[in-house]
Amino acid sequence: MIALDLDGTLLDSALQISDANMDALRRAMELGVAVALSTGRMFRSAKAFAMRIGTGMPIICYNGAMTRRPDGETMANMPLDIGVARGLLSMFRDRDMYVQSYIDDVLHVRSALEGEAASYMSVFGVEGRSVGDALYSPEAAPTKLLAVTSGLGQSHEIVREMSGIFGGRLYITVSNANFVEMMDPGANKGDRLEELARGMGFGMESVMAIGDGENDVEMISRAGVGIAMRNGLDRVLSAADDIAPTNDEDGVAWAVARYVLNAQPARGDWG
Repeated sequence: MIALDLDGTLLDSALQISDANMDALRRAMELGVAVALSTGRMFRSAKAFAMRIGTGMPIICYNGAMTRRPDGETMANMPLDIGVARGLLSMFRDRDMYVQSYIDDVLHVRSALEGEAASYMSVFGVEGRSVGDALYSPEAAPTKLLAVTSGLGQSHEIVREMSGIFGGRLYITVSNANFVEMMDPGANKGDRLEELARGMGFGMESVMAIGDGENDVEMISRAGVGIAMRNGLDRVLSAADDIAPTNDEDGVAWAVARYVLNAQPARGDWG
């Protein structure tokens, strides 16, 4: 199996799948290799890319807080504890920091007119539901919260602080330099990927995982072959077995050619 992150990995800077990446994945699937998306995106945003690739594999979304088949059947769902979610939302409100929530695969924002909300919806191709100040006191438990920071330094500061406050009641990670994402402590891409592999009758030694963000570290470090994109964050580069060219240089195609199509030997039983 090949497990792929989307943003910064499979997708180029224009948020497109290059012809080279598409061709490499289709050739791998012709050889019987399963291709699964593993992303921080919401299901409705990731599904279009799965359909374009032509994979029928379940989609790991929300950084592992949800796994759904392309037809919408939910295989795993672990929303945040609602008390933890309300506490986090109150803290971001008090700090006047932008935060958004995802409930039942619907994006909830305070106002769709806010700059961060408008930008996010445009970039990721989703519509948000404007809920006003009700954003900060949800009645249903969110699958994920996402806060926007000024950059990697502040993101890491938020991760350290919130981890200290909420401890084992929270999984918090950085997906790109200015996105801090918060989920249930049982959520991560590595666990969901291992469940997916086990359900198909093989172990993680038969999986190649490719990513660029700190939310990809769990799956990259546990896969038979873990590949970091050259444009990835330092923690990802350190966790990987190999480093591919950047997402604008067809890095996914490079990895598939090296470890699948050419069957190069690697760690574990891969190749």
